[in-house]
Amino acid sequence: MLVNLAEMLSRVPLARMAFNVTSVEAFAVLVDIAERHQVPLILQISPRYLDDLGSDFVRKFVIPRLQSSPARFTLHLDHAPSPSAIAAVIDWGFTSVMYDGSLLPLDDNIRLTQEVLDLARPRGVSVEAEIGHVGGAEDGAEASRLQLTSVESARAFVSACPVDALAVAVGNAHGLYQAPPHLRIDRIRAIRDAVRVPLVLHGGTGIPLSDLLAAAQAGIKKINIGTDLKQAWLKGARRGVAQYQEVDQVRALMREEIYAAIMKYQVLLEL
Repeated sequence: MLVNLAEMLSRVPLARMAFNVTSVEAFAVLVDIAERHQVPLILQISPRYLDDLGSDFVRKFVIPRLQSSPARFTLHLDHAPSPSAIAAVIDWGFTSVMYDGSLLPLDDNIRLTQEVLDLARPRGVSVEAEIGHVGGAEDGAEASRLQLTSVESARAFVSACPVDALAVAVGNAHGLYQAPPHLRIDRIRAIRDAVRVPLVLHGGTGIPLSDLLAAAQAGIKKINIGTDLKQAWLKGARRGVAQYQEVDQVRALMREEIYAAIMKYQVLLEL
């Protein structure tokens, strides 16, 4: 079944894991884990991978498959660049969207996020926004620098624009880390106390599990993992091509590597 993000985060002891669907194999493994273990999962697709997977595949297979599942899923659009990009996926059946105005002046970010809220709320769709800017590079985007989220800007944003979840920049980054990440756990606590809105940590790949657990205890309620699944797909493809000639055997190794990458987070998945 599909539920929105607000419902998914409403009864969570630590944090919910959100995995980016970057391949057909990743989708298959994520659904299998959720159904086999009855664990709620957030599946998210960025605009880049929405194009790669194809709108027909998402509308005619992904959404009906999740709607008919006995497991609980949220289907989330990640890092949408505009309200118009969001309107279409709401019509398709996405239950959560993220508008990313993090590089805009605060007033513009508030104005455009409010437009998204006006589109989404009447349809029961949750909205995530971002304050500060989570740097790094992912999904073909140009690399950008981290801008730490300030408590004051987070408070001002949520007061003007009551979103369902707020992505924060607290030492995390998209893509592969060039140096060991250092999360500002103190900043997470301060923002949590200031806004009382579920906080989101992007760029979870490469952050030690102990730090992810500390972030969850400090107030992070959604942890995004994307690069891990892409790296696992690539590792499985390389192993498969080196060992086999049959496509199905190669894809089996890709699924095996993706499964191993997801299970690194089994403590947070509560398996």
